[in-house]
Amino acid sequence: MAYLPTDDPRDTGATGSGGPIRIGIAYNPGMPAGASLREKAAAAVGGTRAPSLYFDDVWTWSRRQAAALRRGDWGALDLENVIEEIEDVGNRHSDAWTWYCTNVISHLLKIEHRGSAEDFRHWKYEIEAWRDSMFDVLADSPGMKHELPGLLTKAWMRGRRNAVRELVKHGRAVEVAAEKRLRRSWESLLPRECPYTLVEIAGYEPRERQAVPQPDVWPARVARVLDERMGTKYPVRP
Repeated sequence: MAYLPTDDPRDTGATGSGGPIRIGIAYNPGMPAGASLREKAAAAVGGTRAPSLYFDDVWTWSRRQAAALRRGDWGALDLENVIEEIEDVGNRHSDAWTWYCTNVISHLLKIEHRGSAEDFRHWKYEIEAWRDSMFDVLADSPGMKHELPGLLTKAWMRGRRNAVRELVKHGRAVEVAAEKRLRRSWESLLPRECPYTLVEIAGYEPRERQAVPQPDVWPARVARVLDERMGTKYPVRP
């Protein structure tokens, strides 16, 4: 993955015919010590740039920026938007993992609290597919693992909201007042704090290097429901 070096002294850059070339943000003695990376980027190219091609034709912008990087033409770089795009690469991975995790949590809550055997069969297959996607995201971005507790918190809040909405819809309330009562009922019934561990949600321990999702790993309460309603024999882990 490409990244833009900073003013870390370990960043020596590429080597050209004249020796090491530093490609990080140049030091500006007039810049405040607490200046942001974007402020340093603007200073490195002589201040705030004119409106960028980035907003008018991002495809052409990306090609020109890539070409400027390859030939070492640092003055041609639209650094502020290059920095944002590089940051967005990581954000897209964490957003994707959170989305898959959100869906798994929502389905686990629905299995535990409502549904038929046919619903469970469909939800179980979807959970397995989302777990595989969660695994793939982390395999591509293993450095993201230290952020998993925060991402799990976000996924839980979203997953709980999604579960409430789906459970209300499943109740088929025909009147607005009845739907509101049903929503309040589910809001009070579902746990406020996440009752599932990361392993139970992902189907494996994400921090173990060789671990992969397992189809028989379920929260104990969900495993009991599946075993009772579908005749499965998933191990009920304490």
